[in-house]
Amino acid sequence: MPEPYAWTWTDEDGIRRQAKIHVTRDDRTVVWAPRFLGDPWPWFDADCAEDDPAGYFEDADLVTIGVPVTAWSGFDN
Repeated sequence: MPEPYAWTWTDEDGIRRQAKIHVTRDDRTVVWAPRFLGDPWPWFDADCAEDDPAGYFEDADLVTIGVPVTAWSGFDN
């Protein structure tokens, strides 16, 4: 069974970024990117357009071991 891995890049502003990459059952790489609090499909395939529903996945679609770091959800209460 595959494990999640870290991907690091430098954005156009020179800021170094990192994401944990997970893998779906159909071998697509996805990142934790909920669109709203409680999003039932919080995993996103960045090879898809943001408005493409085929680019979003639920937890059950993942085959990687581990869970995302969700302590900071990106949303304020």
